[in-house]
Amino acid sequence: MINIYGKKVKIVATLGPASDSMQMIEKIIKNGADVIRLNFSHGDENYFAEAIKKIRSVSENIAILVDLPGPKIRTGKLNKDSINLQKGGTIILTNKYTVSDERKIYIDYPYLCDDIKPKNLVYINDGKIKLKVIKKVNGNELEAEILTKGVLKAEKGINFPDSKLSITSVTENDKKFLKFGAEHGADMFAVSFVRSSEDIALVRNLLQNEYPAKKFLIIAKIEKIEAVKNIEKIAAAADALMVARGDLGVEAPIENIPIEQKRIIYIANLYKKPVITATQMLLSMVENETPTRAEVTDISNAIFDGTDAVMLSEETAIGKYPNEAVAYMSKIIRATEKSPMFSGGVYKSYPAYRMHGGGRAIGYLERPSMEEYSDKVKIKKNSDDISDIIAETASTASELLNDCIIAAITRSGYTANLISSFKPPVPVVAIVPDDSAKRRLSLNYGVSCITMKNITDKNIDLQDVIDLIKYEIKKSGHKSPDYAVITGGVPIGEPGSTDFVKIIRL
Repeated sequence: MINIYGKKVKIVATLGPASDSMQMIEKIIKNGADVIRLNFSHGDENYFAEAIKKIRSVSENIAILVDLPGPKIRTGKLNKDSINLQKGGTIILTNKYTVSDERKIYIDYPYLCDDIKPKNLVYINDGKIKLKVIKKVNGNELEAEILTKGVLKAEKGINFPDSKLSITSVTENDKKFLKFGAEHGADMFAVSFVRSSEDIALVRNLLQNEYPAKKFLIIAKIEKIEAVKNIEKIAAAADALMVARGDLGVEAPIENIPIEQKRIIYIANLYKKPVITATQMLLSMVENETPTRAEVTDISNAIFDGTDAVMLSEETAIGKYPNEAVAYMSKIIRATEKSPMFSGGVYKSYPAYRMHGGGRAIGYLERPSMEEYSDKVKIKKNSDDISDIIAETASTASELLNDCIIAAITRSGYTANLISSFKPPVPVVAIVPDDSAKRRLSLNYGVSCITMKNITDKNIDLQDVIDLIKYEIKKSGHKSPDYAVITGGVPIGEPGSTDFVKIIRL
């Protein structure tokens, strides 16, 4: 059943041991999860095949996101349980296999001595241990100074924040998981370790070549400094972005993360791509039944920044209160969306800053110069002008009418995505041909979907669309709004032809 008057910002919930029963899946969906994330860094194909089967038996509407692990650079095994590293001391880093000890740490990266230069930083275990390379000892070894003391345990992750790495972003393992996901009904793929638009193109080409009849949403995880530097090209290439604050918080100075978050969200809004804000949003709920005040504020601020979706990771995968975490996330979203600041204050106060689709709540960013403003507007002018103008017209009309919805007749979801990018204050109802198109819109702000299989027919009657909308709204227990701003293409059902806006009194 469609609920067009529900929350506008979407929730991604990660499946794991705490939430992978059918009963818990049903609960987290009921409490507001729109997308179920499968983290392929943890678990095998048998586990995920069974998980997908459970999800689909509970709901055909929920979208499934496969999060690819990407390349993982780690330390090796130790000669004992742990090693104490003392600040100011030195240690040898090697890519020649050995059991690590107090004198030498093995790192499973074949290009270690080629890519990592003197003065480069090496972070171990999410940056808890920081090293700085002093010199290259030989073809397999580097000498490094220990900048922060710490306890090293076996097989911990490594980051090289200021080095350009030769390793490929999309591994053979990733390619295997792409095929697995495509063949098991996944709707979206999140690409890890993205550094350039070419990484997204590689994944897109692989999926298009192997599965030409299927469509998938490709999400670029922004977790590398290189990705931040190339953010505009990546945003243009991807279908969506994710602010992956975990690894990004290791790569970049932690005090810069809020600034980078706002910039990434702003660029996603500008390029009309949905964006997910992720990592530690309700981390305290792994152990506690209620969130902290800081976490609630963090979520609300991400919504004001212009995020389309927020994500739960450990909270639902391994936490003690997965269902409660989703419920709290929904409650925070609804409270923020109801606030005067959200509906009229921040968004309405800065029209000159909206940059023709640049998203709400960016007025506190530095005012762009006229040259920068002109460059940004060119992004829109170089895109599909008519579709873009129609989407903006529909959004603007919805702001001027009392009690209305926007209805977008769309085959692929493209029209609904464009309208959603303007963050209209009213619900957006996408009329789509199948469940797959419906699930691909699960990250889009304010969008809910109605399936109408015959919209692929070119002779569909617009009145049939209106009648279906009214029927679905009535079935949900709500009264029909006074108006519907309807947009699509003529002939109706023709793909890629968004060229009309029609205001209808319901």
